[in-house]
Amino acid sequence: MKRTIPALKPYNANGICISKRDGRYSVGHEAMSFFGARRARQTRVFRPSPSVWEKLSTSLQDYRVLTLVLVALFAIVMLLLAAQGWRSRFPYREGQVSASGVQGRVDFRIENVLATRQARVDAEANARLVFVQDSSLIGSLAARFRTELTAIANAESLEQLPAEVVDGFALGTEIPGDVEKGTAPTTRFARVRLAMTDSSMAIGDRIDQMVMEFSTLLRGIQLVGILDEEARSKVTALADIEPQKPIEIVDSTGAVISYNLMTDITLADQLRETGRLGGAWVSLSNLQQIRPSVETWLRNRLKGQLSFDANRTAERIREAVEKVEPQYDVFAAGRVLVPAGTLIGKDQLQVLTEEHQAHDARVSFSQRLLSLTGTAVLVTVMVVLFGLYIARNQKHLLDEIGQLVALVVICSSSVTLSGILSRDPWRAEIMPLLAAVMIIAIVHDQVLAVLAAFCLSLLITISTTGAISHFAVLMFLSFIVVIPLRNISSRSVLIKVGFLLAIVGFVSVWGMSLLQSHDFSESWSSPAMLLVGLKLAFWTLVCCFIVHGSLPFIESAFGIVTDISLLELTDVSHPLLQELARRAPGTYNHSITVATIGEAAADAIGANGLLLRVGAYFHDIGKMVKPQYFIENMAAGQENPHDKLAPAMSALIIIGHVKDGSEMADQHNLPRKLIDFIEQHHGTTLVEYFFREAASRADEDHRTDADESTFRYPGPRPQSKETGVMMLADAIESASRTLSEPTPKRIQSLVKEITLKRVLDGQFDECGLTMSELRIVQESLVKSLLAVHHGRVKYPDQKTA
Repeated sequence: MKRTIPALKPYNANGICISKRDGRYSVGHEAMSFFGARRARQTRVFRPSPSVWEKLSTSLQDYRVLTLVLVALFAIVMLLLAAQGWRSRFPYREGQVSASGVQGRVDFRIENVLATRQARVDAEANARLVFVQDSSLIGSLAARFRTELTAIANAESLEQLPAEVVDGFALGTEIPGDVEKGTAPTTRFARVRLAMTDSSMAIGDRIDQMVMEFSTLLRGIQLVGILDEEARSKVTALADIEPQKPIEIVDSTGAVISYNLMTDITLADQLRETGRLGGAWVSLSNLQQIRPSVETWLRNRLKGQLSFDANRTAERIREAVEKVEPQYDVFAAGRVLVPAGTLIGKDQLQVLTEEHQAHDARVSFSQRLLSLTGTAVLVTVMVVLFGLYIARNQKHLLDEIGQLVALVVICSSSVTLSGILSRDPWRAEIMPLLAAVMIIAIVHDQVLAVLAAFCLSLLITISTTGAISHFAVLMFLSFIVVIPLRNISSRSVLIKVGFLLAIVGFVSVWGMSLLQSHDFSESWSSPAMLLVGLKLAFWTLVCCFIVHGSLPFIESAFGIVTDISLLELTDVSHPLLQELARRAPGTYNHSITVATIGEAAADAIGANGLLLRVGAYFHDIGKMVKPQYFIENMAAGQENPHDKLAPAMSALIIIGHVKDGSEMADQHNLPRKLIDFIEQHHGTTLVEYFFREAASRADEDHRTDADESTFRYPGPRPQSKETGVMMLADAIESASRTLSEPTPKRIQSLVKEITLKRVLDGQFDECGLTMSELRIVQESLVKSLLAVHHGRVKYPDQKTA
């Protein structure tokens, strides 16, 4: 029988067919057939490579990529807001050593607090005292003066006068005589009565003239008023009274009558020859004869004409103080504000703060925009590099948008709080930084924490002091705090780290200050430098205590498992483990054994053995739902319930313990990492026994009963080294129980066989285990199983069961 050979197509020198179809060139690899004819084995169509814009447009149509881009933009915006790149940073702090000195960049002035305070004190002292005048008092004084003079004229003796008249004029006062003039001693009563009667004028007319002259005398004080001694003493108790103290006199309605000095209203001052009352006596010839008595009467009767108004006076004082302008010290641009090598104290810090504010007020919008642009470029580069690291080494984070957003919030909050707390007197910028780095190290890993520490330290330094020494201290302490956080085996680890950081931080800050100081002999013991170091030490210790106390909340919020919580879960009194031991004792013993041999194997390759141990405790809790269907829980001689079931149904029950265990773990709030052990410890392996049983029973009409996919676990495959080791330990421990004589050679052969089967089945493709690590795991499992199945000496009378 002849075969028809197809027509040959044109080929190039390499034996590749080139043809044109529908306007496109296609290339086909031709191979000689058994009969010598050439036929196309593969055909590919060449299309133009998509442009960068097309690739970008296609990527942005993927919601995952678009979500990650939005997260990156969110990170850039949050970090820009936290760093406040548009603001001029203030790099100076109290206790800092100015290595190169500081010069003023602009002209500015600083309020002289002492001078301002003194000016206000002077204004308060010079404020007017307000007195209220009673204008009705002067009119009644003249009438009363007439009445009392008439009483004196009508009285023959002092005893005939009322006491108030005697006291008003002090009529009982004795007047000594004048030896040269030959006058005898007398009393003031006799002198006053003689002045009224020793005249050719009638007594009534004499009194009228005296009263008229008295009214003239009062006219000099009627407008301004007189402050009596009793009122003056009360004023002195409330305010400092000086002779030249300015005063303000108002009437009862509050209208200002006049402005005067204190001497203008004091009775004692006005009775002097220079006063209004003392100067008026010259023209009062009739009243002049009894001047001492009249002046005494005025002291006793002229009361209450002026009263001190405390409320109005307080208002005048307040107005005077408010009018005082602040007093300033002026500093010219270029003036040395802090000499080189000087330790910045409170006074220097105030000067530098004022200079910074004056300079910041002159920064233009374009300059701020330029600063913001530079910060934005730096932040964008950091976010991109951070994202590249996550994409290459932490790919699982790309699927956990919540974790990424939480990471952004932690970092931006750290920068914001550090910027606020870095100011004096707190100087606590280290606390938010260390807290963020510690949380990232605990939640994610050390490398990511170190990368975050570098970026955050740089941003914090840029937004605060801008000094390389500051960045070095922040980065140094952040690096030290990450080292012990690989595995937190006890809560005391964080406290120990806190004390270590406190010591290192104090020495670092103190040492940096000494290096920048020009006078080592005096600087090493400077209280200000020591205080800065002590503050840093204190805040680092406080930060570690806060993270230590917040660790349970951090674990709950981020769904992580630390060695501390793992140690708590190793307690066999956990309700799930107690229930497992009661309902499925064989499974419980199997889990304990798997935990023992698996932990040793994990430790041998540097994995987390404690995590594997706890995961092994809980990996088979789903078997307690139907314990009688699992061989380790069947008693000797008990009927196997699978004998009455179809192989597919038996496999379904066996596979179902994974889902049952995952649901029970969720109900008891077990961490996600432990649920991974439950879901991944069988991967997608085949339930071989029942699959073979189904295959042996299958006939032409029931081939689907032996479908391999029906007899495989749903997975997923192991995603970590710990779950990979767990899969091996679980399978090998179960299989080793079937060995009638577990000799070392048989155990070693069994371990190799099961390991090879899992490798060929692709179960370790996603967990990161290498072939060399698998070899170490095999050796560890062999050792552990030999210890479990170790032989004992058979005693002569011992009977075998």
